[in-house]
Amino acid sequence: MVVSSVERVGLDQLDASLNPFQSQFWAKAKRASGWIAFAFRFSHAPSEAVESSSTVILVLVRRMIFSTKLAYVPFGPDTSAYRSDASSLVREFSRLVRPLLPKGTAFIRFDLPWGARDSEEVLSVEGKGLRVCRESVQPEGTARIDLSEGYDAVRLRYRERARRNIRKTGAKSIRIERWLGDEQTFNTWYNVYLETAKRDGFTARSSSYIKNILTLDIPDVRPFLYVATLGQTMLGGAIVLESQKVAVYLYGASLRVDGTSPSYLLQDHAIAQACERGCLIYDFYGISGPRQRGSHLEGLRLFKRAFGGYVCYRAPTFDYVYKRLPRFLYAWVEQVRYKNHRRRHPKRMSQQFSVSTEE
Repeated sequence: MVVSSVERVGLDQLDASLNPFQSQFWAKAKRASGWIAFAFRFSHAPSEAVESSSTVILVLVRRMIFSTKLAYVPFGPDTSAYRSDASSLVREFSRLVRPLLPKGTAFIRFDLPWGARDSEEVLSVEGKGLRVCRESVQPEGTARIDLSEGYDAVRLRYRERARRNIRKTGAKSIRIERWLGDEQTFNTWYNVYLETAKRDGFTARSSSYIKNILTLDIPDVRPFLYVATLGQTMLGGAIVLESQKVAVYLYGASLRVDGTSPSYLLQDHAIAQACERGCLIYDFYGISGPRQRGSHLEGLRLFKRAFGGYVCYRAPTFDYVYKRLPRFLYAWVEQVRYKNHRRRHPKRMSQQFSVSTEE
């Protein structure tokens, strides 16, 4: 007999050490987009004879239309923490958490954490009430670097593409600095970000949303904006989130001046800083997934894999449905929006995370 329970706990109970998106920081960051955050402790054992395992899971809830709402779990739950198959585990959590969610919640959407390194095998999630989405909210693939041996060891594993571009930009006296909060520098960087979005075809986040992320003071995750300048010209920048053990490259922007792009130099600097602060993993956050899913991110693979490391994949985004009609209508509108975007930008990226393609 399966033994499971769900109880609401404080956001400060979330463990962000290996997952910055399951954090009190991310809960507060998403408030700027109209999400309400909840944290639930989920305890589960496949039988009474087995000791239960438990984790705390961040669930974000947002209003859709009228009184209906959707719930969303970013990069959770970590199914490897439980002795049960993923489908049964997710269905059990969804069933138990429903009475604790706001009234009118039509479905709960999941983006599971990354799977095993260098393996295209991902968890298969199927069963009553589960529906796989045609498009994933988060990327289905990522490139990661093991930082445990320190920056010097990491740098030795860069591929020639990265080394060549770092040498080239380093010779042009490009400066990489951490943004310290002044308005003018942020606004200049944001204009570069808007130009990058227009060039690469992604939807730019508002300046207020990004600034909110950069100025949040929550100890479990730290945000950094690194900017690249050549003389008085802003060439680009990168936003990195760091938890205790993981650094995630979240947003980026870059321009070319005299054939020079700062992207490789920015990443090298961010990796060095993450090593200095004791992070164990650097996550480039977003390449194409296995079996041609997320092919709009294929252009990022060469850039991100140039730094060595390994790849990880995860299951496509899926929903556990409480109310069929609202979920059907939401999925239909969502698909129309994706198609319209790709019709306007057939050769560009259509992802929400603004990273730029670099050769």
